[in-house]
Amino acid sequence: MHRVRRIFTLLSAAGLLAPAFVGVPAGAAAAETVTSGAYTAVIRRTSYGVPHVLATSVGGAAFGQGWAYAEDRFCDLADQVVKVRSERSRWFGPGPDGANLATDFAYQSLGLVDRAREQLTRLQPEERDVLNGYVRGFNAFLAAAGPARVPGWCAGQPWIAPISAVDVLAYQRDIALLASGGALLAPIASATPPGSASAALAIAPEVTTDGLAALRQQKALSSNGWALGADKTQTGRGMLVGNPHFPWEGELKFWESQLTVPGSLNVYGASLGGIPGVQIGFTDKVAWTHTVAEGSRFTFYSVDLVPGSPTTYLVDGRPEAMTSKQVTIRVNQGGALQTVTRTMWFTRYGPVLDLSAIDPAFGWTATTAYTYRDANIDNDRLLRVWMNMARATDVAGLRASIGRDQGIPWVNTVATDSAGNAWYTDSSPTPNLSVASLTEMANHPLGALNGSDSANAWVVQPGARSPGLIPFAQQPQLQRRDYVFNSNDSHWVPNQNAFLTGFSPLQGSEGTPLSARSRQNLRLINGTARFDLAGLGTAILSGDSLTAAELAGYTVASCRAQGTRPVNVDGTPVDISAGCAALAAWDRLFDLPSRGAVLWRETIGAVLAEHPDALTTAGPLFGVAFNPADPGRTPRGAPADPAPLLTGLARAMLRMRAVGLPLNVQLQSVQYTVKAGQRIPVPGSTENVGIANMAQYEPFPGSSREPFMNPGTFAEGSDLTDRGYVVNYGTSFLLTLAYTSSGPSARCVLTYSESTDPSSPNHTDQTLLFRNKQLRDCRYSEASIAADPKLSVRTVRG
Repeated sequence: MHRVRRIFTLLSAAGLLAPAFVGVPAGAAAAETVTSGAYTAVIRRTSYGVPHVLATSVGGAAFGQGWAYAEDRFCDLADQVVKVRSERSRWFGPGPDGANLATDFAYQSLGLVDRAREQLTRLQPEERDVLNGYVRGFNAFLAAAGPARVPGWCAGQPWIAPISAVDVLAYQRDIALLASGGALLAPIASATPPGSASAALAIAPEVTTDGLAALRQQKALSSNGWALGADKTQTGRGMLVGNPHFPWEGELKFWESQLTVPGSLNVYGASLGGIPGVQIGFTDKVAWTHTVAEGSRFTFYSVDLVPGSPTTYLVDGRPEAMTSKQVTIRVNQGGALQTVTRTMWFTRYGPVLDLSAIDPAFGWTATTAYTYRDANIDNDRLLRVWMNMARATDVAGLRASIGRDQGIPWVNTVATDSAGNAWYTDSSPTPNLSVASLTEMANHPLGALNGSDSANAWVVQPGARSPGLIPFAQQPQLQRRDYVFNSNDSHWVPNQNAFLTGFSPLQGSEGTPLSARSRQNLRLINGTARFDLAGLGTAILSGDSLTAAELAGYTVASCRAQGTRPVNVDGTPVDISAGCAALAAWDRLFDLPSRGAVLWRETIGAVLAEHPDALTTAGPLFGVAFNPADPGRTPRGAPADPAPLLTGLARAMLRMRAVGLPLNVQLQSVQYTVKAGQRIPVPGSTENVGIANMAQYEPFPGSSREPFMNPGTFAEGSDLTDRGYVVNYGTSFLLTLAYTSSGPSARCVLTYSESTDPSSPNHTDQTLLFRNKQLRDCRYSEASIAADPKLSVRTVRG
């Protein structure tokens, strides 16, 4: 406490806690005090608008974080609160194809708000303080700004209102379901017993198929995570690369901050709005990042129905009645509110589903119903897990914290510490099934279990967060002194020379090929004997790719041998010699000046459209087959037959010409994002080419109502459009960190910048850095913060 007083005294003596509108000399840090109640925090913003929140309690720090987040991203959380309250139909009508009806009915059916109210009664004291502080900070900003003046796309909207602790807990449960059963909202909302009267307001099958497409694309929420140990660094201490690939639009954008409670907490990093604390970041002694885990967080079940009673099912031959729940929502119909009530049905496993949009056999028939059980529906630990991780003093403490809370919902963790230990785990909640059940699941076209046989229930073992989950002690983990990594493949290859096997297949596959991006990460890690901090940034942002390194030279040699003899593409003869010349002159990088990068991306994409497994098997792209004893380096080598590559090149040439692009166009002329109407080129490419720095367009960037970028009209079979490559997904918060004898040293960039407000100077500033592959200092120490030339300070109370 004495240190706290000293810091506040020093800030006050420096004039940094002065009341609002006190004169500040030109060039000095601006200062403002906002007063309204019991919590107090100092928000110090450094260059690029990064807030460093200082408070005397964790509740105060959360208050400051909630306030600062609202200043930058108010609309993102406010919009999601409307969603989890099941109020989208009230404000926006049924939505396209009934999409708003689907989320409103499903969220009420899942009981997110009811679960949040119950959770609120049993929070630990610190959790309650953090939650209350965050909510009050968010609301205090709203009260100070007013609905008409909040930053961003939602300013002045009639649905803007203060949020509650229940809202935040409900939204956190929604985040827990994101890569769990979150894509099943429409099947939940659409499920009705056979023979029921048609609903007056229908949900179109497209809402279900779009949601399931998002489920299949969950791996698009991808990342690279490296933890280097003492044997892999020049300092002999730990180093980290956190490189989450997340949307650049919508509610899933990361936001950067630092929280400091002297003597109790000092953590820097990135978080998702609505989750207080830091989810990817570092402290004095420990640094960690996450990657979306490959495994399964829910299981489908089919149940046999009692003839003539479609809401009664059998379990071990005995009838069991489904339970029901009346759900009522309000729907805006041309300005008039209509009340709509539906009955939602549940088995012992969870909600009944209507999956007939993908196959009529998976609908609710007279004989069978489909349902599911979700490992994250009762995950109430998000509020505490990252707060507790931030207090660990080494990897062992971090591991103990994660094992105690077991609240990380759907990600791997990669961590390092100042002593040079590197650690990996997939601790995401995973159903615990018997060997017989796993075999049955593997043989079902939907991966469903027979829920009418109780032997297929989740197996209860001690040590799990909830009954039926795999205990943390039995989940994949590895600690080393050189490195561990993950790039969204399963747990089984956390190091090129160390494999994790023998775990449940629901944790992820074993003995299977790695993605081209994972293999490229291994190339980058193993290509340097010992890293320094600058080398981390250079490596992870490298324009190099696995496919270019392995195949570009072979392709050029093969197309030169082809000469002007045409290659047939669907009956069209194509002279590929011009494309050959463009690839021969290519620097084989995906950097902005690169000429030939677009042609190569389209070539590989064309091959994969014809041969979807070409990156993981021998044949069209590689000559040496995958070897499970050498997964980081196989498959590899040039194929025996160049025809698939040459046909891919010819098809790529046709696509580029169709949208008016020269074959040797520079990447920066084609690939860009749009910020405040400004077109900003960005480096990188897609997973398909095998690059670490991903940049692409994602059609499902989240559930936000934020207006999204227009990608243009896609060329057939390609992600190239008449607008080029519009980027709304990829490298997001990039963190590189090295522990030194004087503490952590970090460089980072938030690719889409801190503020969603187009009028803010912090709306595009970091995007411009990323354009040039520049990282900036992450100012962690008090001296570094105070020395920032753009430091501004505000004391907020509420």
